[in-house]
Amino acid sequence: MSALQLGTLEKAAKILDLYNENAESFTFSEIVKKTELEKGSVQRLLFTLQNLGFLRKHQKYKRYALSPKFISFAVSFCQSDPLMIQALKYVEPLARQTTEAVSVALMDGVNVFYLNRIPNLVSHDFALLPVRRYAFCTAAGRAMLSCMSDADVDRVLSHSPMLRLTSRTIIDPDEIRRLLVVARQEGIAVQDGEVLENEIGIAAPILGDGGVPVAAVTMSLDKAEFTLESAIARYSALVQTAARDMSNPALSASRFPPSW
Repeated sequence: MSALQLGTLEKAAKILDLYNENAESFTFSEIVKKTELEKGSVQRLLFTLQNLGFLRKHQKYKRYALSPKFISFAVSFCQSDPLMIQALKYVEPLARQTTEAVSVALMDGVNVFYLNRIPNLVSHDFALLPVRRYAFCTAAGRAMLSCMSDADVDRVLSHSPMLRLTSRTIIDPDEIRRLLVVARQEGIAVQDGEVLENEIGIAAPILGDGGVPVAAVTMSLDKAEFTLESAIARYSALVQTAARDMSNPALSASRFPPSW
């Protein structure tokens, strides 16, 4: 650990990280077991996090859960991030032109988060709530991974839980790397029924300072209406143009967790 890094804050982050993949609450004993921190340290950290408003404790069941304060941080991010501020003016025209579901996705660790989502304007099949998916099996995640170094790709894949979301989900790292090579060459990444059985995804990377991928423009299409080939032929150029127009040297990407 760097001399500049605060150990106490790192321990608090370890507790908060428990909620990163789980929309649930934990008891004191569960937090001690999962974090492997000393009981006294956990007790002080939980008291502080609760007192600062980051965690809330159910008085009857004595379980700790995230507080709505995190919503405030998320809203502040969306209202202040340069990419999020400009995203809507690019994705809304694309959605209206194609009548397909379009969104901007950000990557954090092994996950992608779909924000600024415009639903299919005809069927309204796709929800507007922010969604989190694993990067390795999504078009958006692959679009960003295709612009990363082999070492960074290896780090993401090695930390990803290779779970099948559908019968078509590709979980072979070598096959995923092959798809990334194709995406790098063609400037477009895809997934065909790997996240949802009835969905095709195509995406292009949004690049920031030094050509680093900071996000992706992604389009979701109904497999009942398109094959992967027809979706690429019809929409890849439009998706690429939107991503290229949103790319800007002033944008920067999040780093991977230092523990990686």
